Amino acid sequence: MTKATSQLDLSALPPASRRELVDFYEFLLERRTRAQKVAPPKQSFTDLCGKLTWKGDAVASQRNLRDEW
Repeated sequence: MTKATSQLDLSALPPASRRELVDFYEFLLERRTRAQKVAPPKQSFTDLCGKLTWKGDAVASQRNLRDEW
C-alpha cells in the first residue's frame, strides 16, 4: 500500500469495496509511471540549423506544391 493510499479515509466503505478501490488506485499509479517511462523522445532539429540552404524562390515552390492538390 502506498503512502497516499494509507491517507485516504475509506472507513465508510465495506472491506471488499475498500480493497477494490485501493487496488484500482494503485493500478492507475502504475499505469502513469509506466507511461512516463515509455514516452517517445521529442523531435529536435537543432542539428540541422544553419546546414540547409535554399536555392530558389520559396514562394514559387510553395505555390507549385499547393497547386498540385
